[in-house]
Amino acid sequence: MNINISIDNNKIYSKLKNFNMSKIDCLFVANDLGKIGLIPGKSKKDLLDAIYKSIIEINPNITIVVPTANFNLINTDKIFDLKNTPSFKMGAFSEYIRKFSSSKRSYHPFWSLTAKGPLADKIVNGISNHAYDQNSAFANLFKIKNSYFLSIGDHPRFMLAIIHHFENMFKVPYRFTKTFKIHCTKNNQITTEYFKLDVLKDEFRSQKRSFNKKIFENFEQNKRLYKSTLGKGAIYYFNIQDFYVTTCELFKKDINCWWK
Repeated sequence: MNINISIDNNKIYSKLKNFNMSKIDCLFVANDLGKIGLIPGKSKKDLLDAIYKSIIEINPNITIVVPTANFNLINTDKIFDLKNTPSFKMGAFSEYIRKFSSSKRSYHPFWSLTAKGPLADKIVNGISNHAYDQNSAFANLFKIKNSYFLSIGDHPRFMLAIIHHFENMFKVPYRFTKTFKIHCTKNNQITTEYFKLDVLKDEFRSQKRSFNKKIFENFEQNKRLYKSTLGKGAIYYFNIQDFYVTTCELFKKDINCWWK
């Protein structure tokens, strides 16, 4: 049996509309558009436009948040420019949002979030130099009460950067905080600054990772993960506050749940 996997603007809109995001405040979007495929006869830019315009048409007051990390800058002499440095391997939609003149990016060279919408300042401003601690952009994201996670192309367990905040909260035994030096452009001057990440301890680097398998099995046993096919892949949608509560409970029971 032949299955039509082609996509168009109307399909994108209808699939997203079915997720009932018309009254939410904040949407964190992770993406792997290669697993969706392009709109036939159209460019990647057309696909990005269709996704963004659909979200905004469904909810004009939404704040969109995307990951814009730069792990490629670690231990290099490259200069981080908050406004102009592109993110690294964070997906085409992340770059699409980052490039809007109205978007705001958190000031962390290695793990920034970029937000566009009414709550952007609340998420990205006033953060610490630690990527994951209680004063990070990730922590601010969890403070937005009516927020959801949208994963485009792949299951969210493969694109779950927010999990590092939980690891920091619960002081997991397999990571430690490391400080890195980096050159940054600030106020039209190049400065040298120091930023922190939680990194794997050497003795854990060879261990096989589960890509959040147990964490999402736990979540789906307790809360709802919405899924819809789109093109060659799928899109997923879930409530971030629900995820926060169930995942905190899991970490309390099993500090090593990220591995399993």
